[in-house]
Amino acid sequence: MIAKISDYILSPLAMGTHANYMAVKEGKSMLRRYDSLWGMKGPFTVSLFESDAIAAACAEEGIGQDAYSRFERISIIAAARALRLCPEINPADESVIFIISTTKGGWAGEGDPLPAESAGKIAGRFGNPNRPLVICNACISGLCAQTEAAAALESGRWKHAVVIGADILTPFILSGFCSLNATSQQPCRPFDEERCGLNLGEAAACIIYGERSPEECRGAGWHIVSGALSNDAFHVTNPSKNADGAYIALRSTLKGADMQDIAFINVHGTATLFNDEMEAVAIDRAEIAELPVNGLKGFFGHTLGAAGIIETLISMEAVEDKTVLATKGFDSLGVSKKTNISGLNRKAHGNAFIKMMSGFGGCNAAMLFSMKKEEERVEKTDRTSARLDITHKITVTPKEVIIDGLSLQTEMKGGQILKEMYRKYVKDYPRFYKMDPLCKLGFIASELLLDAESKAEGTTRFSGSCNRGVLLVGSKGSICADMAYLQTIRHPENYYPSPSAFIYTLPNIVTGEIAIRNGYHGATSYIMMQDGESELEQLMLQALLYYKMDSLVGGVIEMEGPENFKAVLHIARRRAEQSTNEVIKKMKRYGRTCA
Repeated sequence: MIAKISDYILSPLAMGTHANYMAVKEGKSMLRRYDSLWGMKGPFTVSLFESDAIAAACAEEGIGQDAYSRFERISIIAAARALRLCPEINPADESVIFIISTTKGGWAGEGDPLPAESAGKIAGRFGNPNRPLVICNACISGLCAQTEAAAALESGRWKHAVVIGADILTPFILSGFCSLNATSQQPCRPFDEERCGLNLGEAAACIIYGERSPEECRGAGWHIVSGALSNDAFHVTNPSKNADGAYIALRSTLKGADMQDIAFINVHGTATLFNDEMEAVAIDRAEIAELPVNGLKGFFGHTLGAAGIIETLISMEAVEDKTVLATKGFDSLGVSKKTNISGLNRKAHGNAFIKMMSGFGGCNAAMLFSMKKEEERVEKTDRTSARLDITHKITVTPKEVIIDGLSLQTEMKGGQILKEMYRKYVKDYPRFYKMDPLCKLGFIASELLLDAESKAEGTTRFSGSCNRGVLLVGSKGSICADMAYLQTIRHPENYYPSPSAFIYTLPNIVTGEIAIRNGYHGATSYIMMQDGESELEQLMLQALLYYKMDSLVGGVIEMEGPENFKAVLHIARRRAEQSTNEVIKKMKRYGRTCA
């Protein structure tokens, strides 16, 4: 089983996982009101590190202040302290993979390192020889990073995964959420009838996983029982009113679970009007509304890429302590479905918990964790022989479009080639003109690719699928949208944050646009890494096996500017002979079916 080996939380609330848990249990919070920050018009209620605390931690770890960015420093501190608790793991060994969960990786303007660059420096600090993965899936990144770790370890390629979640607050991030009217000037109140928005926070956390028996684990023997991702295929900012993605992820995660052993559900609980309502609907549809529910945003704020890891670790501590933690700020239920939530600490029963998250781009995630020492329910098998079938392929560059080896005739070159392809082959999706350059590239490439598949195989487009996902890899992310958004917040005297421009600075939005267009409810994910093409086949295979999808749209996509872009997308399937119990029996606890 995929077991937790070690962990560490670094937050404004406390240093260390248990210290953070005790602070939460005592009802403490570091959410503070600031009348102005970084020259921005306030007030803002956020949770920020004290600079002296980070400087002291850096000095203790021997981290040069000038050698690393602030984001890199807090990530390194969290990882170093988690690794110190398990000296048997050598982070410089090639059997160890580093996985970073973040939204922007500290990028806030020209001259800042991009997340993939920062990840390389973080892994390099520990002498790790492998290219790290950066999971950029908006708010669900922390859970995605953990499922990615489980998939990597299940593949047999790695023995340990060092998963780091981190984000820092910058004018870029804060202004973006403000532009969406998503923030509250007061401490947030998840699921409460008076809730009026979220508070942001900064933090870092590390969780180290390995594949082993519970008896080999430290602590209580925590392990991942199951995990699932699903897309709403509805809208890039608004969650589905029917909670389709969250419900599918929940149902998949709970398949075969011992419901009597689940202590509580830890929700995303952003305290925004639509998120909390959607989660309540998903819980009701999954018929688990009787389970206790809690949310932790009132203690830490929304820590973005760190949230999924911090909230997982705090929940593990709570189960060990037989406690359902309070949802700080909650008083009266403000969602339409019955929800077992409280503003007080309660007694917990059980050895497991469910963690839920949702994010922009329509993405949803759910995971089930257990500390119960039990026999593995599935037989260990050799999966190294599993292979992919690539049935269709497209390459789009400023000079050409090639589908399944044949070039399309084009009259335009450069950025105009995408508009030409839209006018010739799509025509009826005006949302295309609203997209940022990365999304336009991914949208056009996927449209032409899926049309080619439909014609060649006699299938119907737009019929929707719960078993097709989208996995895209790139090194630059949404750099074009990033630069465009910077222009909207650059001059205080002409300050006008654009909500549309901000949304497209999240690189996973391109996967959401493809899912929405085609009705795909499978797992959608965007991974930033250097030289992603060399790892693409393995990443696609891991995704197909772990989430038990039939197929996916997968590829490398880079958009650096109007004259410098490339998309190489595939339709990937697991080879027919690999769809037998011999390959997937170990994965049966992660089985998925459509709603």
